[in-house]
Amino acid sequence: MKRIALALLAASFAGAANAQQAAPPADADRGASATHAAMGHQHPAPACAEAKVACAATAVPAFDKNGLLWVAFSVGKNVYVASSADNGKSFSAPTTIATVAEGVVDAHGDARPKIVALDDGTLLASYTTRPDKQMIGTIFTARSTDGGKRFSAPQPLLNEGGQRFESFVVNRKGRIYAAWLDKTHALKAKAEGKEFAGSGVAFGWSDDGGASFKGKSILLDHACECCRTAAALDKDGTAVFAWRQILDDGVRDHMVAKLSADGARIATTRVSDDDWAINSCPHHGPSLAIDASGGWHIVWFTKGKKRQGLFYARSLDGGKSFSEPEKIGDDERAPSHPAVLAAKGRLYRVWKEFDGTTTTIAMQMSRDSGKSWSAPRVIAQTADASDHPELIAHKGAAYLSWLTNQEGYRLSPLPRDEKSAAALR
Repeated sequence: MKRIALALLAASFAGAANAQQAAPPADADRGASATHAAMGHQHPAPACAEAKVACAATAVPAFDKNGLLWVAFSVGKNVYVASSADNGKSFSAPTTIATVAEGVVDAHGDARPKIVALDDGTLLASYTTRPDKQMIGTIFTARSTDGGKRFSAPQPLLNEGGQRFESFVVNRKGRIYAAWLDKTHALKAKAEGKEFAGSGVAFGWSDDGGASFKGKSILLDHACECCRTAAALDKDGTAVFAWRQILDDGVRDHMVAKLSADGARIATTRVSDDDWAINSCPHHGPSLAIDASGGWHIVWFTKGKKRQGLFYARSLDGGKSFSEPEKIGDDERAPSHPAVLAAKGRLYRVWKEFDGTTTTIAMQMSRDSGKSWSAPRVIAQTADASDHPELIAHKGAAYLSWLTNQEGYRLSPLPRDEKSAAALR
């Protein structure tokens, strides 16, 4: 099992790092499925089949206001949440959110069940189901108002159109903003015999703790349909999102957008001109953070004509312009799946690297809003299959959340200063 998992993991990295072109998609469903395989996006077998976090392929964490850690995950056709009072060392018996009767739970790579903890104690969970071997799905949400003991019956975010890759961010007044990739316009174009590249980017909001979402509408078309969206809250309380956009000549580079206060409009900016023209799905979405001073920070992967690998850029003018992309990671170790986080005057960026045997998580820290960064440090490693790294903050402290087949779930505190960072291996 271990050798198989390592081989599949190596295939995943090699596919993401080396693919330039894939067969043109025949249609919205078959095309995504075909390019999914063409990009070498393999998924290793789960570590086990029990209803526990360690058996999942992905894990998304959230701290509630009391410091209790919640993790959303799935095993087989079941979606769960579990809580931990000791930062992930042990977990409560899981609560079942849903059992999927038809299709599969979207829980690998950029797709995964999610959990949001609101200040009033409400927990909002989301997950996506889709037909097996097809890359078009339905996003469901469910809520708990009793501390995670029970969740409401899952409700579809939309009843038609096909959605994936939702992201949420909550403002200071408790309004939940959501973004997702939406196939409504693509499917309509297909029915009319017209060509349509990618998905639309849709937005909505909730003022009742996720019980309902209003203003659900596609505000921009032609997003890359197989890469996650990212979300952050600007210093003025408005929502900002990032995703990979399909531009002229099939170029798939990244965009950021600030949502208007009424949720009806977006102001978009292209992050960089990487010139990655590819007729397939990279399965490699961005990560976004906004610091207390209003600096926007984004990390991403590209295989473009102008630059290749992992990159970081920042905006100090509210997303109107971005700095020249800064390369991060060691190209000899297939760097991938970066994440960025702002926490009480500090910025962190982490990413995966793979040397053919061992997967490591590298970290850098900045104390000057991304102007300079500490030397890269390895903060975690595994010799088996693993999830992508997640970053999470609570009361000014920052953590790496990482799930691996061999070690299970780990929540590791990140250093607060250069001295403690230098002490890491």
